[in-house]
Amino acid sequence: MPDLYPDLAGASPAARAAAVQADLEALYRSWSILDLVGETVDALPPEWLRILNIARTLREGIPLPGVDLAPEIQRLLQAQRPEYHLVEHRERKHRIVYPVQPDTRIQPLRHLEDLPQITMPDLLLRDLDPAIFEFRLVSGDINALYHVDPGPAEEDYDEVRLERVPKPPPGARPRQRVYVLLDVSNSMREANKLLFAKALVLAYLLTACEERARISFRTFANRIHPRTDCTTPADFPPLAKRILQVTPDGSTDIRIALATAIGDIGELDAIGRDRTGFAPSPTELLLISDVESYAIPSIPRWVRLHTIHLKGGPMAKNYVASFEQVRQASATFTEIETTRLALPGTARERWLLQQDGRLARDIDATQRGAAATDRLEKRNALLRAYERMAEAAAGEGKRPVGAARGAPGFGGTPSPLHILCRWLAALLHPIRALRRPAPTRRQAAYAGTVLFRARR
Repeated sequence: MPDLYPDLAGASPAARAAAVQADLEALYRSWSILDLVGETVDALPPEWLRILNIARTLREGIPLPGVDLAPEIQRLLQAQRPEYHLVEHRERKHRIVYPVQPDTRIQPLRHLEDLPQITMPDLLLRDLDPAIFEFRLVSGDINALYHVDPGPAEEDYDEVRLERVPKPPPGARPRQRVYVLLDVSNSMREANKLLFAKALVLAYLLTACEERARISFRTFANRIHPRTDCTTPADFPPLAKRILQVTPDGSTDIRIALATAIGDIGELDAIGRDRTGFAPSPTELLLISDVESYAIPSIPRWVRLHTIHLKGGPMAKNYVASFEQVRQASATFTEIETTRLALPGTARERWLLQQDGRLARDIDATQRGAAATDRLEKRNALLRAYERMAEAAAGEGKRPVGAARGAPGFGGTPSPLHILCRWLAALLHPIRALRRPAPTRRQAAYAGTVLFRARR
């Protein structure tokens, strides 16, 4: 296996172990989405695990194979990490100081026993003129060096304290209210649109839930579906399960969906009643759709509409006018091509889990606490999740390529032999039709699945 840390080629084993440990902690944090879903890994279908894997990849800012995300989408999905700056606080205080060693003081000689403590000038006088030295000694004019214990003393000092204060990011503010409209029409079946849309919605709403935002969610096709609200993290599991288990059905009608969402936002934010006039709403409206609709309503100026257009092929001419209308009414408009979407690679993450298992075996069983046990259970759950996703991908690779799986992505690309067989069948179809005998009246009456009765 190639070196997963080329930047640490010449680093010490301790530095490499620290890098592995940091990556392991980031891996466990990225799968925190499993805790919010509220189900165990064994109870989740493999299709749901694939969607959650894409969602956590989007939140971590890791490049997704086959999809190019604009910087606006990356900022939309990633939680705002606050920046800090240090603030210095000074406070004047008093304290009692005990000296480390006693002080010294020069004073007249007290006793003859203190002759060894006579100062150096007096000792020089004794060598120069002993008579004068003795006269000054008798008269008490000889100085000596005495050690004095000063005792505790008070002093003033400045106490400096550094505080980390969060710095508000420039031009950004945390989400307060979000409203998501997800298109679940039959056109979303093509080119992995709905699969990517589910992961995108989960990543966006998970970030909004961490920021304690009020969440409203609706799906729509040719009719609008019931709304689900999430005001606390405890309300997120039902919302996540609804997103994961939704299936496409019906045609696309953005007109009724946007009209209902605008009415909900006006009612939730009290636009025109408690608010003065029609001030901009604090709710962000996010529309995720392929925008294949015939008409849309007029969008008022107080609604902040953000549109993510999922492309999977050419658009019919009947939808161009509505598409341009949505583009003009959106504060931000982003197009994402999902035709070549592929699952993220998991080889490096499995290697990290294997390294974590080796570290766990090196620890004595008597030293393992509750935290180590929880981490071991989380590691085993992630290993089972990767195994189930791999089994699902292998099972899909054995299935025959059908009409619904003709688009690229997730093993759906038809082989050259399959294309050649279909081309030959199309060429031989007129010849077989000429050789086929004409159906009788009774066979024609029962042709297909509908029975036609003769009029009497």
